[in-house]
Amino acid sequence: MKDKGNAVILFVFNRPDHTKKTLQGLKENSVSKLHVFCDGARNLDEKKKVKEVRKLIDEIEWCEVEKHFSEINLGLASSVINGISKIFSEGYNSVTVLEDDCTPKKGFIDYMNKLLEHYQHNEKVMHVSGFGLPIKKYTNRDVFLTPYPCSWGWGTWKEVWEGCNFELLDEYKSVLENTELKNKFNYAGEGFSKFLSLQLEGKVNSWLIRWYYYIFSQNGLCVWSYDSLIANNGFDGSGIHKVKRDRFNQKAEAEFTGKDIKFEDNFDLNKNLIREFRRFFIGSSLIEKVRTYIYLKTGFLIEKKIR
Repeated sequence: MKDKGNAVILFVFNRPDHTKKTLQGLKENSVSKLHVFCDGARNLDEKKKVKEVRKLIDEIEWCEVEKHFSEINLGLASSVINGISKIFSEGYNSVTVLEDDCTPKKGFIDYMNKLLEHYQHNEKVMHVSGFGLPIKKYTNRDVFLTPYPCSWGWGTWKEVWEGCNFELLDEYKSVLENTELKNKFNYAGEGFSKFLSLQLEGKVNSWLIRWYYYIFSQNGLCVWSYDSLIANNGFDGSGIHKVKRDRFNQKAEAEFTGKDIKFEDNFDLNKNLIREFRRFFIGSSLIEKVRTYIYLKTGFLIEKKIR
C-alpha cells in the first residue's frame, strides 16, 4: 500500500462551541484533508448537541473531509484507539490528533509535520506534541523531552502505534504491585500510578494512561513544545473528566511561522525540568498537594533532587 503521509484527525462529540473554535483553527492552518470521528449520543438529551456538532462537520467547505459518525456511543477511549488504528490501516504513516477542545494556533500543523519528519526514524521518540506547559525554559531548544505523552495536539507513527496493546491488565497490575517499577512509572509525576489504578478499577476509561504504559515499557520518550501551539478550552467542566481548574495552559500567545525548529536530540532527560514538570501531574497525598499549591502560587519548587 502506498504511503499516504500524515493524516490530521479530529475527535468530536457533543460540544459544538468547542468544535467551532477548533475547526476555525484548523482552517487557518490550511488543512487540506481532515478525518473526523464523532461519537454517538449516550442519551436523548445529548442527541441535540451531537446533531449540532455533525452539522458543523457537514458544512465544512474549506477542505476535504472524511467523516466517521458512530450511531452508538463508543466512549472517548475506544473512539481514539479504533479511530487512529483505522486511519493507519488506510495507508498513512503518521497522524496528528486533536480533540474538540484543543484549538490549534497559527502554524501548528506545519510544526507537527516537522516534528514527525525529524523524529520518525528515532527509536527513542515515540510521541510528539505542539502543546507546552507554563514552565521555565531549561535548554536553548524549542522542544523538550519527558517520559510522559501529551494528549492535547499530538502525533505518532504507524509502527509505534501498532506496537501498542491496550489491554495488558496483568502488566498494569505488576507496575502497581512492584515498588521499584511504580517509582519509575511515577518519575515524571506522582499522579501516574493513581491514574493507572483508576483505569484498573474501572473508574476511568483512558486510552492515554495505557498509551503511556506502552511508551514506558519501551523506555520511550515524548516531545513537548516550550511555546504552546494549542489552546486547551476543555477546563470548563464540559469534558468527560469534568475538569474545571486550569494549571496547564500558557498565558502567552504563540505561533509558528515556519522558522527552523531547534530540535532536542540529547536524550538524557533534564532533571531540573522534570522536577518542575512533576508539579503538573500530582499524586493524591497531602504533601503532594501542598507542594503543588506552593509552586503554583510562588513558582518555588519544594521537590527533592531526582535521579
